[in-house]
Amino acid sequence: MPLEIRSMTRPAIALALGMLLLAGCVASHSALLPSQQSNAMAGGLQKHDLLYVTNESGTVSVYRYWQHTLAFILTDFKKPMGACADRSGHVYVTDYGRQKIYEYAHGGRKPIATLDDSPYKPFTCSVSPPNGDLAVANSPYGTYGTGGNIAIYPHAGGKPIILTGSGGSDGTHFTGCAYDDHGDLLAMNQYRYDPFWYSGFYYLPKNGTKLLPMSLPGMGYGSSHFGVVQGVAWDGKYWLVGPSYNYIILYTIDVKASEVGTLKLNNGQPPFFGPAAIYRKALKSQGTQLVAGTGSYGSGTVDFFKYPAAGGPIAQISKDLDAPFGVAISLRTQP
Repeated sequence: MPLEIRSMTRPAIALALGMLLLAGCVASHSALLPSQQSNAMAGGLQKHDLLYVTNESGTVSVYRYWQHTLAFILTDFKKPMGACADRSGHVYVTDYGRQKIYEYAHGGRKPIATLDDSPYKPFTCSVSPPNGDLAVANSPYGTYGTGGNIAIYPHAGGKPIILTGSGGSDGTHFTGCAYDDHGDLLAMNQYRYDPFWYSGFYYLPKNGTKLLPMSLPGMGYGSSHFGVVQGVAWDGKYWLVGPSYNYIILYTIDVKASEVGTLKLNNGQPPFFGPAAIYRKALKSQGTQLVAGTGSYGSGTVDFFKYPAAGGPIAQISKDLDAPFGVAISLRTQP
């Protein structure tokens, strides 16, 4: 049975998908300094679940998840796009403009590690729960005939493993990736056959060495019903593909994909601005809330929904945001 959610939405952006330059990856991983350890624990934030939101203005707004109040704002980015968190609460921010990935301890104000993703431009990311591998969806370098990739940084450091897919006339732009609890990866790209953009999907089983093209039911090429897909996620049981205009589709994936339900995101407003994040209390639990950013330049909101129940937003953040895009949920650290 289809699942329906009504929400406030905003036009999907694919404008960042057509202007990308790059190729190759070098990583550097720095140690956690004592001053940064104490910084991460400042203000009692270790007792709070935190929500990280990337902004067009080059900042990352950090909120106390349940109170919906601003904790602080991270700066010194050029164009932060995606964000993801690992099991220990560390958060990774992909800076598309600087071609770097920054790692922050839960509640930390300064990065504890930096990965140099150049000459690619990192778009979004995901961390594997079993081993801490960091997957980064990269945009391509150059213009025609070049391709982006999925870069896998073992244990979130060192030299990445580069995995590529097929592309269209303007190359392929990887724009989303998500691990499940077993370490399987679902990746998403955008590619163009003039004059249209299409979404493509790939599956990487745990310990796999090659991205496997994946056909998703209901995601036919050129379907005006779905249009540009904003992201992929894992809810503890199902894969989420979307938002795409007003829809998120749920799948099970093994050798092939099977559609199991649809979240309808529609209250008469334009589509979501960025990908969704799923709140899960623990690794073995299924998601109970869905969070996504909407808005326009100079403003915007982050909307919270019961998951997977139908209905409108149960809460909303509208302060200290500028065209919010990436969202990540960092669970509080345990004493």
